Amino acid sequence: MPPPEYDLLLDAIVPLPAPRVDHRTWDSQHWGQALAAADWHRLSPILFCHLEHTPDVPAAVHSALERAYLASCARSLFIAEAQGQVIDALVADDVPALLLKGAALIETVYPDRAQREMLDLDILVPTDRVGQATRALVPLGYRPLAATNGHGATSTHLAPDEHHAPALVGEERLVAVELHHHITIPGEGNRFDLSEMWKRARTSPRGKHLLPSPEDLLLHVSLHFTRNRLGGSYIRRHTGGALAQICDIARIVDREQVRWELVTTSARSYDLDTRVFLALFAARELGVPVPETALAELRPPRFDEGLGRRLVTLRVLRADDHLPVRTLRWMFAPSREVLTRGWNADPTAPSSLARAYMRRAKANAPLARSALRQPRMFIEDRRLNGQIRALEDRA
Repeated sequence: MPPPEYDLLLDAIVPLPAPRVDHRTWDSQHWGQALAAADWHRLSPILFCHLEHTPDVPAAVHSALERAYLASCARSLFIAEAQGQVIDALVADDVPALLLKGAALIETVYPDRAQREMLDLDILVPTDRVGQATRALVPLGYRPLAATNGHGATSTHLAPDEHHAPALVGEERLVAVELHHHITIPGEGNRFDLSEMWKRARTSPRGKHLLPSPEDLLLHVSLHFTRNRLGGSYIRRHTGGALAQICDIARIVDREQVRWELVTTSARSYDLDTRVFLALFAARELGVPVPETALAELRPPRFDEGLGRRLVTLRVLRADDHLPVRTLRWMFAPSREVLTRGWNADPTAPSSLARAYMRRAKANAPLARSALRQPRMFIEDRRLNGQIRALEDRA
């Protein structure tokens, strides 16, 4: 059973005929835990809307949630203005632009844009136009953030396995634009056929840019959910925003006409069925009405539902940065690729690699201490990852 504060968040994002929890008798500690969980999962604006006209909510709680909602509204409006300028610049330079993630979700399934917190602006452009798109945004003041070639010079070069260019940050340093040339990363099945995604894309009501089809929107959100829960060679797994991603899935299922057969066929075709299944299984476990037929089509052989529920318990229904340490080797002996990609080291200069190693060790020290304090959870977390990896291999 989820903790009471999580029942409240689930009531906000996937309401049932009868509420999961009665908060009328909560004390300040319960409300404090609810506010912390909402903030961690980027659901404070939605929780504000859910509780806005509910009696017996302490004034301090209402005020805190209202501030979060208004802050999200202000940031969303600022990003919307920036998005308009970015799209205009790309269109003027004849670069096709397809919105991804939060930007696409706000235009399709979130009528109140403040409910969906946005951290940056993600735009898919054709692979061979990334450089052109980057140059088109220079007059607007956008420059690569911490993108160096190892010798101090900025670069927009794309390594073969990267799915987006270095983030571009405006002069105000308030909005980051990520120009994607793909939606999958190494280790996520076979390369997704982007030509089909471009064909299925729909024109925005504004008429200047494109939006993913409902099926591709659901696939991408599901992949992001699983990616954040499993991590990778240079992606740290975490629970932050997990329920916001479940909320995205819930909104798509509720407000889009999803062709489920296309979702399952696409996921299988590109060897993404296990990852999409895990996201949709987690969503269904938390109350999202994902069709059982779709889950059955994607279900990996010998899937143990207990494994899926452990994934939900350990990597969704938590409000702390729970043991993102994958192995002791990952912590203390990172690869040259990790130091180069994530810490701007020059792979040909030992001194640069050494400095990057020290920066990384300092940043990850709290994570190491967390693992040492909670060895049992560390072991359970590693075992879960191993079981999921084995599941993918069998599939």
